[in-house]
Amino acid sequence: MMSLRAPAQPATGIAPASERPILALTDVHKRFGSLHVLKGVSLTVERGEVVVIIGASGSGKSTLLRCINRLEECDSGTIVINGDEITHRRANLPAIRRRIGMVFQQFNLFPHMTALENVEEGPRTVLGMDRRRARELALEQLNKVGLAYKAHSRPSTLSGGQQQRVAIARGLAMSPMLMLFDEVTSALDPELVGEVLSVMKDLADGGMTMVVVTHEMSFAERVADRVIFLDEGLILEEGGPAKIFQRAENERTRQFLRQIHWEADGAGSAPPSNEPNRKVSGAESH
Repeated sequence: MMSLRAPAQPATGIAPASERPILALTDVHKRFGSLHVLKGVSLTVERGEVVVIIGASGSGKSTLLRCINRLEECDSGTIVINGDEITHRRANLPAIRRRIGMVFQQFNLFPHMTALENVEEGPRTVLGMDRRRARELALEQLNKVGLAYKAHSRPSTLSGGQQQRVAIARGLAMSPMLMLFDEVTSALDPELVGEVLSVMKDLADGGMTMVVVTHEMSFAERVADRVIFLDEGLILEEGGPAKIFQRAENERTRQFLRQIHWEADGAGSAPPSNEPNRKVSGAESH
């Protein structure tokens, strides 16, 4: 009898794209002169996963994000995005950065442009999109962050929270496969933090793959699939929010949470989004 089974495909050893991690770091090191900031970081992020990185100021969190999109060059180790090694000397940097959206502590908006023009600039100049389509896309993204009504406003007329939401819309307009957030609420007045975190939660709920550096522990507890504790350039502990915030195994993790006045028995009763938890004082320099 003739078999109806499809012929077996030759094994290639390469996982289908849908099964690959979006991001894989292996033994990444970074130094600034004699300062060893990242000391062999290995990490994978799956599609649709929200990974939140916490740790004290100076632990290497921001440097790690900047290495992921090669704003900083790591000294050794490999970083792979969707199967492509971006640390290879022949890697196509412009193509890499089109896949990765990054939102910084500072808003970095063009002051002479409206919110709409800021968001449509990337699709037009980097992706080569025509003006009409870029404008439609920009309006879609501004609507997503609740700011379509501010489309024709310049940054100077927007609050800090609104400017940061425009910055998020700008990153989303490039249709990235991965979004990086580097302490995006640290420059905001406390009453404005909630509106930005709300937008980020909506993105997470929508399946966006995200790596988030933050001191907002209540956000990490509510939104993260996995929390990573980075200390002096090393991943000391990782796991689900319940494990890290309620049952941390590493004494240094527990010490960090005590220092920021995070109470493990308060987990699950996070404050409202417009009332963020206490932050670690000081900005992270690396």
